[in-house]
Amino acid sequence: MYFKLIDRILALGNLIGQARLAYIEADNELQVSSWNQGAMDLFGYTEDDTIGRFLNELIPISKRELNNCKKSQLLTCSHINHNGQEIQCDIFYAPIMNTKGEKLGIAVLAKDISARLKDKASLKQQEQHLRDIFGFAPIGIYHVNMEGEILSANPEYAWMLGYESAEVVAEQITDFAAQTFFDPEKADEFMFGVFEAEEVIRFRCRLKRKDNSFVWALCYAKATHDGSGRMDGFNGFSIDISDTVRAEQELKKVNEKLKMLSVIDGLTQIPNRRRFDEYLESEWKRHYRDKDKISVVLSDIDFFKLYNDNYGHQAGDDCLKKVAQAIQDSAHRSADLAARYGGEEFVLVLPRTDAGGAMAVAEKVRINVMNLEIAHEKSKVNDHVTLSLGVATMVPGKDNSAEDLVALSDQALYEAKENGRNQSISKKSD
Repeated sequence: MYFKLIDRILALGNLIGQARLAYIEADNELQVSSWNQGAMDLFGYTEDDTIGRFLNELIPISKRELNNCKKSQLLTCSHINHNGQEIQCDIFYAPIMNTKGEKLGIAVLAKDISARLKDKASLKQQEQHLRDIFGFAPIGIYHVNMEGEILSANPEYAWMLGYESAEVVAEQITDFAAQTFFDPEKADEFMFGVFEAEEVIRFRCRLKRKDNSFVWALCYAKATHDGSGRMDGFNGFSIDISDTVRAEQELKKVNEKLKMLSVIDGLTQIPNRRRFDEYLESEWKRHYRDKDKISVVLSDIDFFKLYNDNYGHQAGDDCLKKVAQAIQDSAHRSADLAARYGGEEFVLVLPRTDAGGAMAVAEKVRINVMNLEIAHEKSKVNDHVTLSLGVATMVPGKDNSAEDLVALSDQALYEAKENGRNQSISKKSD
């Protein structure tokens, strides 16, 4: 929404109400998507008449000219509008471009100049209108010469940069690149675009204010030329997008928090099954490339259903939290991942770990959980909560998969339970 508004501001769409200008937008198929009151007054069609119709059917510019439009164009013409009135009008049309230089459509700005052509006094009035627009525009507008001096600016630009007036901007800014950009590398990039491509579109940067603070801005520039065609400077437009940037930053924080929540188990506050699946898959691919061993330890709290039945679900939840923390504390390396696999099952991913190393970690987990000394009088193997653990190790290859590794650890866990629980069993692939 913000960027669509900014595109329209660039086309001076937000100023047309003050100047009673016609403003029209059409997509790349030339189908009209925006038709304002000024366009209704000038061409005689209502908005309902025009939306979805082809632009070349409504204004005196051919389909070919509109399709081939690659830069701003001006057409002055006499035209019979839909109401049968003959009007003299100036029609400006230009491509709407995105930051990648892709054409999104056509923007048209038109003005009835019939009265101006009939009466010289009307011309002066129109010139005053343009001066009013320049002064009233809610975007910064300025002109810079080849020496980097700002020759003219509007009040909005002065306000953005923290200067007392537009006149002060013109007096004090004599090195545009050094004095108006907060980041020197952005100044170099902007000036290169102006002098090489002769235009800059949707350039996002921080502008330096007089007090050395900054304001986020979306900037545009277009080279100007003298009578001989030689480049003599450029016109620039700057739009304050500080509120937009702040909103984006807040949204980014929210999204990061949501992403974190999506991979964290709500009860135990350790990674969940989704995070385990993602991590194992990425590590499996890395170990496949490196031809290295990777291990998984799958564990299950012994007789947890009996624990819940005896102590209640609240105690069961507290037990899960303590066990999860003990398992996570046992995974010391930054690359190790402890996660809740589901219910009372937990899992460890141990990158670059052979069977012996994985077995050592599994035993450490088992002992750490026992040392919690969580009473479990209904357990058939111990007076306290214990774990059974299955350890599996593989070297990823063409004939196996991450799912095979998990299945192998599950088989080992099954054997640990069958052999009496409260123990670790290790399996390696053939």
